[in-house]
Amino acid sequence: MSNTTTTTGGGAHILVFPYPAQGHMIPLLDLTHQLAVRGRLTITILITPKNLPILNPLLSRNYPFSSVETLILPFPINHRLIPPGVENVKDLPPTSLRSMIIAMAELYDPLLHWFNSHPSPPVAIISDLFLGWTSHLASHLGIRRIVFSPSPAHSIAIIDSLWRGLPKINDKHSHDDPANNTCLIQFPGIPNSPVFPWSHLSPIYRTYREGDPDSEFIRDCIRANVASWGIVFNSFRELDSVYLDYMVKNRSDDESGYYDRVWAVGPLLPPDNDDGPTERGGSGSIATSDLLSWLDTCPDHSVVYVCFGSQVVLSNKQMEGLAAGLECSGARFLWCVKEATEGHVVGEYGIVPAGFEDRTTGRGMVVRGWVPQVLILRHRSVAGFLTHCGSNSMLESLAAGVVILAWPMGADQYSNAKLLVDQMKAGVRVCEGEDTVPDGAELGRVLAESVSGNRPERVRAMELRKAAADTVKVGGSSFNDLDRLVRDL
Repeated sequence: MSNTTTTTGGGAHILVFPYPAQGHMIPLLDLTHQLAVRGRLTITILITPKNLPILNPLLSRNYPFSSVETLILPFPINHRLIPPGVENVKDLPPTSLRSMIIAMAELYDPLLHWFNSHPSPPVAIISDLFLGWTSHLASHLGIRRIVFSPSPAHSIAIIDSLWRGLPKINDKHSHDDPANNTCLIQFPGIPNSPVFPWSHLSPIYRTYREGDPDSEFIRDCIRANVASWGIVFNSFRELDSVYLDYMVKNRSDDESGYYDRVWAVGPLLPPDNDDGPTERGGSGSIATSDLLSWLDTCPDHSVVYVCFGSQVVLSNKQMEGLAAGLECSGARFLWCVKEATEGHVVGEYGIVPAGFEDRTTGRGMVVRGWVPQVLILRHRSVAGFLTHCGSNSMLESLAAGVVILAWPMGADQYSNAKLLVDQMKAGVRVCEGEDTVPDGAELGRVLAESVSGNRPERVRAMELRKAAADTVKVGGSSFNDLDRLVRDL
């Protein structure tokens, strides 16, 4: 059921439980690495069999003072919501998020059995925010549960507010926007009083139906997070300070705060001089060495990197619009393409237009599958990043000082885009919406501008790059919060 790597620990035994999505697993495993190298904890990581390859790069590292073990539990068999053989949301359409949250809860009893049979069970659980049921498990066991959030406090404040207040389209916290014939949801209690159209809220929330067992389970999971011992954010104070302060429970028990303890320990990324594995989430159609060699041939700040994370698959119409934009821009580019997965109509998604690669030979590269995104963003040649504004992509881009070209499509991406573009001024809005087909000429103009001149957004991105680097150094706020987390554990 489990295997052990490296040497013995000696400190408190902690269970780390990631949610099976690459954007959630990788930063939590990076946090696990940071906890392990401090040498004070014994760590067990819970994983299902098909997710073990994502864990292996962490296990291949050498920890001279810590032990890291794996607990491999079988994925729930024949689950009504997940196709057989699938154990990670990267193999499912984005609408599967809700289904995976529900399926993972079937690990409650096997995990409880493991705790009860272990000679020295963990004294705390660090688990993803989508595994809120582990708060109930921890309470049953009489141990602490800590939430891990790959998203910034800005996004989690909005999510928590939604599930606490359950605003509807006709609630007093919303009002009609006749110009767009949409409903705007207001969050007056959150700093800067954000406002979002109904369609920009989390799809999991928008599909909530009061009294529906699955919906009520999701709500309970999210609300259970607040009852946990504390929350760890993959964020940093220079990006997120006002929202991090907001997330701390006020001593008067005012509803404006949520958590007794908040630690901001990001950006959780390999150091610039890291010599660990580059294939942190899989493999692609072009070897990492070939990608980096091609980037080496490009001038500084001349390449647009295009990637929409591990879940988004563009329709063929969107692929055509994006390809036209890249071609019209005249800019160098590196385009990471995700091909159709379970639930997509074969032949209607993820196909690069015929002839595009031939017409752009030498000026661009198209990669199918996984790419080493952190290494690409850190490369001197990359100037702009066309992204869906997922939390990891946002942090990785800021840490590299690369201007974000925002195309939010769902989940927390709209709130991330608002934070980046409107508040941090480190990005440019390009498109929005999961079904939007970009205009090739307009997109080409924006992409061309992203690699020309010293734009104000690039100046701001470089300022945030320095802040991100400083915060994880000795004495920085994230370094100190990480040390505080280890001491608290």
